[in-house]
Amino acid sequence: MANPNWIRTTWRRVSTIFVRKKGKSSKADQRPVLKQTFVYGQKEGQTLELDVYQLADASQTKERTAVLYFHGGGFSEGSRMEVRYVQFAQKLARLGLVAIPCAYHLSMRGRSMSCDQQQAVKIAAFRSAAEDVWSATRYVLQHADELGISPSRILLAGSSAGAEAVVNAAYWPEGALGLEKRDLPAGFRYAGILLMAGALLDLNWITAENALPSLMFHGENDPLVPHGQASHHYCTPDQPGYLPLYGAGAIAQRLKALNKPYILISGIVGGHGWADKPMFDHLDRIADFMETPERLQLFRQVEERWKWV
Repeated sequence: MANPNWIRTTWRRVSTIFVRKKGKSSKADQRPVLKQTFVYGQKEGQTLELDVYQLADASQTKERTAVLYFHGGGFSEGSRMEVRYVQFAQKLARLGLVAIPCAYHLSMRGRSMSCDQQQAVKIAAFRSAAEDVWSATRYVLQHADELGISPSRILLAGSSAGAEAVVNAAYWPEGALGLEKRDLPAGFRYAGILLMAGALLDLNWITAENALPSLMFHGENDPLVPHGQASHHYCTPDQPGYLPLYGAGAIAQRLKALNKPYILISGIVGGHGWADKPMFDHLDRIADFMETPERLQLFRQVEERWKWV
């Protein structure tokens, strides 16, 4: 019998069939997880840290996959140490991944991010967060050997503002919207990206050359971050905070046009709650996507619509 909680709208893939693994997110898995904290940068007087979660008995090979995760909070609040994010990191670690939740400078702390805020200020907040994603990436690359991470197996993941941070970091070209330099090693490429209720500033930044395999979750009725193409917070053109954004639905259409791999899971209801829900209710799907970066290129366009339960 079909799962009553989802409706498949489009399904295309190569001949290899991937079956969702059962029991990965079982609560019975209580293997000890080692957490280490490192400083990866300084910004406006703030020390920026990241945590590395891995199985305590993990072999220190150089081929493991790392997931850099950035939390939500409207660029004004939130912490990588919130219980839900710690639990997510521990679950990923128990699946054999190296989970790396990262702090970043909350440039909008104490300031509005709504329609009364100037567009330029909002763009600066996106850019500031993207810069921190690049700084964390550089740190992980510089310490890849000691962390047992393969430089070719680094994925990005984020929720809400964190998803906006990572997707814009993945695609923001030098010279666009005031960005002078991305400051990543020449030739470096992320292995893939997990977006939970995030949006991109410019859809044209995604090209056939830089498109990443993507797993995206987004509520169709998200009142903050548009699922398709719309303004941030749905501000109107006459308001200072009018800022066109491109959510998961629009990104999927761009990747489809480029014939690049993606999985889009749209929430029929649930709104912005899809920024966190997948970390617990869709962990098996996330793990299937992340475990073998080389396999990500085998996925083609997959689109599903899920009910909120």
